[in-house]
Formats: sequence, C-alpha cells, structure tokens
Amino acid sequence: MKRATKIGTSLLSFTLVSSVIFAACSSDKPSASSASPTPGLSAAASAKPKTDITVRMMRGENAAQVIKTDTPVLKEIYKQTGVKINLEPVPGSNYIDKKRALLATNNIPDIFGLESKEVAEFAKTGVFLPISDYLDKMPNFSKIIQENPEIKRLYVDGKLYAFPITEKFKIQGGKALLIRTDILKELKLDVPKTFDDLYNVLKKMKEAYPDSYPWTTRGMSFMDAVALGMGTGYGMTYDSDKKQYFYGNNKPEFKEMLTYMNKLFKEKLLDPDFAINTKQNWDEKLSSGKSFFYYDNNQFAVNYNQALQEKNPNAKFDRIPYLINSTGKSKGYLYAKGWLVDNYAISSKTKDPEALLAMFDWMYGPEGTTVTNYGVLGETYEMANGQPKIMDSVIAKYKTAADPIRAMLSDIGGGLLALAVNVDEGPMKQTTHPDLVRWSEELVADPGAYIVPGVNPGFTVEENEKLKQITTKVTPLEADVVKFIMGAKPLTEFDKWAESLNAAGVPEMEKIYNDALARVK
Repeated sequence: MKRATKIGTSLLSFTLVSSVIFAACSSDKPSASSASPTPGLSAAASAKPKTDITVRMMRGENAAQVIKTDTPVLKEIYKQTGVKINLEPVPGSNYIDKKRALLATNNIPDIFGLESKEVAEFAKTGVFLPISDYLDKMPNFSKIIQENPEIKRLYVDGKLYAFPITEKFKIQGGKALLIRTDILKELKLDVPKTFDDLYNVLKKMKEAYPDSYPWTTRGMSFMDAVALGMGTGYGMTYDSDKKQYFYGNNKPEFKEMLTYMNKLFKEKLLDPDFAINTKQNWDEKLSSGKSFFYYDNNQFAVNYNQALQEKNPNAKFDRIPYLINSTGKSKGYLYAKGWLVDNYAISSKTKDPEALLAMFDWMYGPEGTTVTNYGVLGETYEMANGQPKIMDSVIAKYKTAADPIRAMLSDIGGGLLALAVNVDEGPMKQTTHPDLVRWSEELVADPGAYIVPGVNPGFTVEENEKLKQITTKVTPLEADVVKFIMGAKPLTEFDKWAESLNAAGVPEMEKIYNDALARVK
C-alpha cells in the first residue's frame, strides 16, 4: 500500500503489507567461531552445516521497512544453514519492471521473489525449479502445506514452483466497520446492527453536522467488503457456503446494494468524492472530523484517533460488529492468513538447489521461524514463559523513532517485510497499539467473520489467456458501478447492464474459476 502525509506514514506501524523478493550466487566461508552453538537452538541445529555457499538475494524493498544487508538474522541464517546471503534491495516502485525484464530474458537469479500470478505465468517456461518434487526432503515445509491447505491454490499444472509466505501467529485485520462512537454517545444513538440502522445513524449524524459527509472511502476499495456484507459480491467472489466462485456484479443482490449506496449518495450521507478519493484525502477527512464512518482496514483508525484526540480527547473511532443484511445474516471481510501473494522461486539453473531447499525448510521450521522473526537469542530476544520475546532493552532503543517497530525490525532483519517466510507477529504485537490487539480478538470472535481467500486457484496457460480476453470486455462495463451509485446511470438499466456483462463472458469466467478450483480441492 502506498502511504501519503504524516498520518499515512505513521500508519505503516500498524499496517501489514507485504512486498518480498529474493535471488542467489557463491563465495565466503564462515569463520571457526561462526560454528558455535546458538543459545536456545537444538544441538543438531547448532552444529556446523555441511553447506557453505554465498547467495545473492535480490528483493523488493517496502517503503515501510528499510532493508539492511548486515543484520543479526542474516548472520544467524549463515551460521545455521551455511548459506551466506548477499542482499541487494531494489526499491519497490522499480521492482515490477526489473522482475519483468529478468523473466522475459529467462535469466533470473538463483532465488527470486514473485507474486503468485507471475509464478503461474512463467512456470511453463522452465525457469523455476519445481519444489514440489522435493517435498520428501522438506519436512518443515511439508507440514506448513498440511496446515495451510490454501497453498494448493498455488500449484500450476500439478506442481508447486515457489515458497509462499505464511504466518504462524497473526494480529488479525480486516475491512471492518469503524465509527465515531463518541458521536453516537453525543447524539444518543445505539450502535447500528443492520444496514438500515446504519443508514439511520448516518442520517442523524448529517442532521447534527450538516457540513459533514458521514461516510467516506478511499476510492472503490470498500466495495468488496460492503458487497460481501450485504450478501453479494464485487467482481469474482468466493462463496464460502457453496464452495465455489461467482461474479457478483450481474446478480440481483448487487442491484440491492447499488440501490442502498445510491440512496446514501443522494442524501449526501456518502462522500461525493468517494470514487476518486486518494488515501491522503481520505486520511484528512477522517482525522479532522469531516467524516465519521468508514468500512475498510481497521488498522488505520489508530492514527485517526491520535490526530483527533489532540483537539478532542473524547473523539474515538471504534470497531462495531459486522451488520446483519436483508437475508438476516452477517458476513465480514477478514484478511487471509498468510501472504500467499508473495512467493520465492528457485531458478532451475541454480548450482546447488538442495542447499537452498534445505535453507528454506529450516526457515519454515520452529528454529528458523524464531530466528527470522526475532533475531538472535540473548542479543535481540529472550525467552519468557516458553515463548520468544524481543528484549525490552532492544525496544527501548527505538522509542523515539517515527516508526519504532519497523525501525527495530529493519535493524534486526526480521519479520514480514524482511526474510521471514513463516511470519510470527509476536514482535509486532509487543509494540502494537492495544486497540489493534483488542480489535484483532474481536474480529476473530465476530459471528459474521469470514477470511477472504488471499489467492485464486492456479490457471492453465489457456485459461489465463481466455480470462484476459474476457476481462478486456468486462472491465469497461464495470465502470458503470460508480455511475449507478451517483445516479448518472439509472438503476432501471441494471438488468440490461447485467445482460451485457453476461454477453461479455461472465458465465465462462465463472466456469474457468470453478474448474481451476476443482483441480486443487
């Protein structure tokens, strides 16, 4: 996610974004002292490894966390696996073009970080090592696959070509409903329980604050969550009850949602700039008291509260339960466990594939997971009640940093935006705002909570090509969603519009998704 403004920058402390990339090569040897046992690790894991290679890692650098090339995590990986990593960070803004150029020439580094769609697109060229052929040599990773069956969606024609980022523990986030509870209290309004209740609350807020637009959004990023909550879908959507995909926009339930949003727009309860708001616009409206409700990433509210409370100590955005829709059900949008969008592929040309496979398997295991998230025992973390914990003395070093947790993890070289493949959010949780921890627990316990799949099932080359053709026809039609909400296109034309989506290939697109899903069930 891109961030703008002071508020947007500080939000990076709480927003978990991932953009992770790797590569590989050969050289230095560890010194004799590097073979000494690591405190807290087993004797077997601390023994000097047989492997001794140098690996060149090229990866994208997320703006949230600077990548450093000489960290405790890198040193410990070398000590425990014999693989020395020479890390070459590439600014995330430039990395897409660099990836495409390397893939196009079939000349990738030994280990390469890719999005799942890129793995699927280039796997057939023979550029990647089929790591699923080596699962019998990777007990830790095999266990990860068993614990995360959604990894099956990453298989391409029956083979897995990359290591996905997964998560051991997580501070749960989602597209949630955040509302100014202080204003509810001021106006003596109950917490809304249904979408009709929400409309009535927004109307009362508008009456009390006529210059406000109670509900604001950051562009169209809210649509998938609202559609899900109202019992439909926005674009291709997975139906967790029927265990199949459907396209939401052409369904009757979608018209009901458009009718609701159009009513909010006409009555100026919805920000008139909802479709074009940048993140910066959105931040300013919510942190200055111009808007009182949003349906999006709950983590942003911490910083809005901080800004609001500088002028009004009672001002507070707080999470409310997912709303009951017209069918009497509720459904909430939770972010997927793991970050399966980002993966690490090994070049089929690498000289020592087994050494790299062994390194990744160690990183997925309990010892490697601890090292790549917390660093080195006694140096950056300690054990408390049987669990790793970043040392208080380490945390104290960063208390004055603009973004303490990311500055600390940058120096340690650990966590989601560094080298962890099995992410443990323990370090984040230690320094995270208590509201985020509380909201995480509430989101998991919410009866309507639903974890939206992070990745699509793997498509064949032919399916990908057909999907591109259909998408080319469907995308221009989808622009009418905004027109319906704003009233520029009357809702009386919805049925005709839905028919045009069908003619553009929506039924075939649904079939392609479900055929692909059937192959990985």
